[in-house]
Amino acid sequence: MSRDERDAVRVLHAIGHDPESVRVLMPGAWSTAFLVGSGGVDLVLRLGGRIEDYAADAFAAGLDLAEVPVPQVLDHGVQDGLTYALSEFVAGEPLEAVDSDTWTGVVPQLVDMLEALRGIGPDEPRAPDAWHHHLLDVGEYPWQRGWRERADPDAVQLFDVGRTRLGELAVDDAPMSLVHADWINRNVHVADGRITAVFDWGCSQFADHLYDVAWFEFWAPWHPNLDVAQLREELATRWNSAGIAPLDNPDRLLACLLHIGLDHIVYNVVHGSLEQLRPTMDRLEQYL
Repeated sequence: MSRDERDAVRVLHAIGHDPESVRVLMPGAWSTAFLVGSGGVDLVLRLGGRIEDYAADAFAAGLDLAEVPVPQVLDHGVQDGLTYALSEFVAGEPLEAVDSDTWTGVVPQLVDMLEALRGIGPDEPRAPDAWHHHLLDVGEYPWQRGWRERADPDAVQLFDVGRTRLGELAVDDAPMSLVHADWINRNVHVADGRITAVFDWGCSQFADHLYDVAWFEFWAPWHPNLDVAQLREELATRWNSAGIAPLDNPDRLLACLLHIGLDHIVYNVVHGSLEQLRPTMDRLEQYL
C-alpha cells in the first residue's frame, strides 16, 4: 500500500523529528520513500517495507566498509503498526542511467566494491548444499505464495523447466559471501563520476559472489549503456591476482542466472508487472 505525507509526518513526530518539509520521492513495490528536510539536512524516510529489509540496511551500514558507501541508517522500527527506516540522503543518478563513459569510469570502483563484499562471509559455516537448496526453493519463498494460481500456463511451464535445469547444476563448491543482489532498480547512486551510495539491502544474503555478477549480466539487454563484458574482464583480472578462478565451474554462474530469471517470473506475476514478464521469460530461455 502506498503511503502519503501524512503518514510520514506522523511517524517522524513519533520518533522525535519536526520536519520542515516532506515529499514523496518514489513509491516502490514494497515501500514508499520520502525526502525529509529536518534540522537543515536532507534525510530519507521509507515507510511500509519489511522490517527485515531495514535491518539489512542497518547491518550493511554497520560493516563500515571503506570501499562500499552505504548511507547511515539513523533509526528503524515500527510505529503504530507501520514499519519505517530513516537514513541519510545521498544525491546522485541511478547507476543504470549513466552513460557509457561514466560506466567505464566507475567499473574499477565497482570491482573494488564487489571484491570487498566477497571478503565478508557468514559468521558460521554453511552446509555445502545450503546454497543449492536455497536456489531450488525459488517459487516457494514466503512472499511468493500463490503465484502459480495467478500465472498463465506458459509462465508456469517455463518456470518448471528452468527449475528442473537448476537442480541439475553442481554448485556445492561455491564459497559463501555477502551479495547485494539488487544493483539496479535505482539502488545505486552515481555523482561526479563516482558511486556515492549503495542502498536497499533487502535482497542481500550470503551467497555465491557470482550472483552479483550474474545480476548485471541477466539484465544487460535492458541497459546497453552498461558494458558488462568490461566488468567481467576487470573482475577476472582481480580474481587471477587473488588466486581464484570462480568461472572454472560454469554451473556456478549459470545457476545464478537461472535463479534470477525464475525469481523474476514470480516477481512479475505477484506484482502484476505483466509487461515485464514476457521479456524476462525470453531472457531466461536464452540460458536454457
